[in-house]
Amino acid sequence: DGLDGVIGDGEKDGLMDVEGAGVGVEEPKPAGGLCSCLTVAYYQPYFDVDTVDVYQRLKSTVTFMKDEETFLASVTTKPDAYGPFWTATTLIFIISATSNISRYLAKGYNYDFELVSFCMSFIYGYLVVLATALWAGFTYFVKIPVRYMSLMCLVGYSYALYIPCTILATFSALSWPSIVLAGVGSTLFVLKSIVPVIQARKDKAVTVLSLLVAAQAVFMLIIKFKFYSHS
Repeated sequence: DGLDGVIGDGEKDGLMDVEGAGVGVEEPKPAGGLCSCLTVAYYQPYFDVDTVDVYQRLKSTVTFMKDEETFLASVTTKPDAYGPFWTATTLIFIISATSNISRYLAKGYNYDFELVSFCMSFIYGYLVVLATALWAGFTYFVKIPVRYMSLMCLVGYSYALYIPCTILATFSALSWPSIVLAGVGSTLFVLKSIVPVIQARKDKAVTVLSLLVAAQAVFMLIIKFKFYSHS
C-alpha cells in the first residue's frame, strides 16, 4: 500500500516478488528524537548479529549464483553493520599488506605508509558512497524505497570476494586475473540482489544499474593500478 500512487497498477505485480528484497520496507525509526543517531542505542540493532549470521552471509557471497533468495532478501528484516565493517577492515589490512609485499618483490623493500592511509579512506569511503548513491537512486530516481542499511550490508559483504583475490594479486602474474575475477564476482553479487527491483521501473532502474557497473569497474581499476602495479 505504501507504493500506491508511485507505481501504476500494471507495475504492482512486478513488486510482489521484490518486496522481500527490502523494497518498500521503511527504515526503522528508533526512539530518541532528532538526535537519536548520536546515541549508541541507535546503532545497536545493526550490531545485533552472531557468528552464525555473519558466517551465513559471508558464505552467500560465494554461493550467490545458486537458485535461492537474494542476499538483499535474506537481510531485509535484519541488516547488520558488523559484517560490512569487519569485511572492509579485513580488506584494508589485506590490501595494505599484500600491496607492500608486491612492491617488495618487484622493487625491493620500500614500505609506503601513505598507501595504507589511502587504502583506508578509499575502502571505507567507497562503501558509504556507493550505498548512499544506490539508496538515493532508488528512492528519488527509480521511486522504489529500499532500506539504506540493507544496501550498506549488501555492498559491505560484496567486499568479501576481494579478500582472497587480493592475496593472489601479490604475485604480478596473477594480479590482473585475480582482481578482474574479484570485480566481476562482486558486481554480479550486488546485481543479483538489485536486479529484481527493476521489475517495476525497468526504464529508470537500468540507468542506476549501468552507473553501478561503471562504479564497480572504476573501483576495480583503482585497486589494480594503485596497489598492484609495481612490476
